[in-house]
Amino acid sequence: MNDRQREYERLIAPIEGRMMRAVWRVTGNAEDAEDALQEALLAIWKRWERIVEHPNPEALVLHICINSAHDLLRRRVRQGKWTAAGAETKNIADPAASAADGMLAAEQRSQVMRAVGVLPKTQARAILMHAVEEVPYDQIAGALGCGEATVRKHVWRARHKLRALLSRWMPGVRREETSHA
Repeated sequence: MNDRQREYERLIAPIEGRMMRAVWRVTGNAEDAEDALQEALLAIWKRWERIVEHPNPEALVLHICINSAHDLLRRRVRQGKWTAAGAETKNIADPAASAADGMLAAEQRSQVMRAVGVLPKTQARAILMHAVEEVPYDQIAGALGCGEATVRKHVWRARHKLRALLSRWMPGVRREETSHA
């Protein structure tokens, strides 16, 4: 076994499940999640030296995974191929939930993912890492190569834009008319 394989077993193998969950949460379906994970693994391989030398390689790897999933989502939005039908997850249905509830949830997820798809990359990355993967601000800052205050601002701006975008589709989302972020 060469050095790169040993490092892969030490750094990547223990978090492969977390990597897949991260891309699954962004893409919402198995085929896209697999594609995004493969793209992420390719990017990880190409940037191997940078990852190994990074102070927090796990955060950087998750950042690459989320970027890959987000890029795939943005391509789908740009190509007009991302539809609510393609975004539905294949979870086991809750027997207590009605069909209308399931349709509403799928439509809401579709609208949220479309909204994330139109955010600037840095904001989308920050909000996905923070809200989806629950990565702490300091680790996001390390992965994005910026300060923690900058990450907090990206997350705030992303939430603000998402709230504005989603207020017309989701009656439970209150539209805020706050200033200058």
